[in-house]
Amino acid sequence: MGGKASLLLVLGFNLIFMIAGRNFNNMATSTTINVSNYFIDAKTHTLAASGVNIVINKLFLDATVTDQTFNYSLDGGTIAVTLSTINAYQNIRQLLAVGSYGESSSTIKIVLKPSLFSKFAYFSSSEGSNIYWTSKDTVWGPFHTNADLKISYNPVFYGKVTIGGSIVKSPSNSAASFYGGFQQGVQITIPPSGVSTVQTAAASGGANTTNKTLVYFEFRGDSVRYKYTSNGTYTYQLLSTYAPNGVINFSNCELHISGTVKGNYTIAASGSTSNQGSIYIDNDVVYNTNPQTNPNSTDMLGIVAERNVWITDNTANNTGGVKIQASIYAQNGSFGAEHYDTRPIAGFIDLYGGITQQTRGAVGTLNDGVINHGFSKRYRYDDRLLVSYPPSYPGCGSFEVVSWFE
Repeated sequence: MGGKASLLLVLGFNLIFMIAGRNFNNMATSTTINVSNYFIDAKTHTLAASGVNIVINKLFLDATVTDQTFNYSLDGGTIAVTLSTINAYQNIRQLLAVGSYGESSSTIKIVLKPSLFSKFAYFSSSEGSNIYWTSKDTVWGPFHTNADLKISYNPVFYGKVTIGGSIVKSPSNSAASFYGGFQQGVQITIPPSGVSTVQTAAASGGANTTNKTLVYFEFRGDSVRYKYTSNGTYTYQLLSTYAPNGVINFSNCELHISGTVKGNYTIAASGSTSNQGSIYIDNDVVYNTNPQTNPNSTDMLGIVAERNVWITDNTANNTGGVKIQASIYAQNGSFGAEHYDTRPIAGFIDLYGGITQQTRGAVGTLNDGVINHGFSKRYRYDDRLLVSYPPSYPGCGSFEVVSWFE
């Protein structure tokens, strides 16, 4: 019995070792296959990502690149990147990149939208000669200037601040609060085509007026009224009929605006002589549904001037301040207040939206950090402008990635 038991024991061990060896061989084979599959998956993904980067760089260098398919060979694999327009009105574009190696492939799909100046809470190319951000100034949202940032005492910035120059302090112990981050050495140019973009859209399904040099225009919810002299008779019209695509333009015009906006619109004025090409805010410009209390509001306004956007003397000429809900763009000029240095103290400019201007305009004066003429500033960014924008609003000349799918 001892011999048989020994034989069975030897046979048992042999069987165990055979099974274990087979499992070890399977594990080694599986590991090799897994490593190979991981290598192929990583390679095809890298090829697709490389294709995305190549074509995005093309768009960065030239935003007018037409829809087409780009084909490349790289590191033994192939890349096909298809650029297509999925929303012609808003110029939303899609990149579909397929990286292939052998019989395997990976796909990356990204959606891009134009990079617009509406994304800024505040933007300027120049900050003017002697204008400072003061202790009463608070800015929410992205802030940029190509120039020096001039501060007096303790202004507050809640969004990221980027500047092309340096921080200038008066007095020397001034210290701004940057709660969203700070970066120097950034330059962004305002292109000369911003207003012409609005003009083109207004001429194709909007309201395009070219033969009036003076216009008083009031938003009245879902309708408007306008007249062409200060003592003229108003014409009333539904906004949906007046400007079906939401874009309103007045060429060679001095434009005065006010009222309550219902819907998504851009209003523009062009011109280069006298007061033409400037927009004058005669009274509050606000939304029918306030997005500050109702984030589901779809009301939005772009104010686009070839020259200046002014708060007029007859607006908030007491301590009541003025409310503006809009994204403001002054292509070759400034956003400011008329007679800012002689008008009485006028309270706050409560701006909900954003400002883009070539040169920073003044809205008030101060003495030892205290306003003694004009307005204090209370600018708050409309966060909806990160993902949405007024129709045909001027762009920065490039695109931004909205979504990335793998």
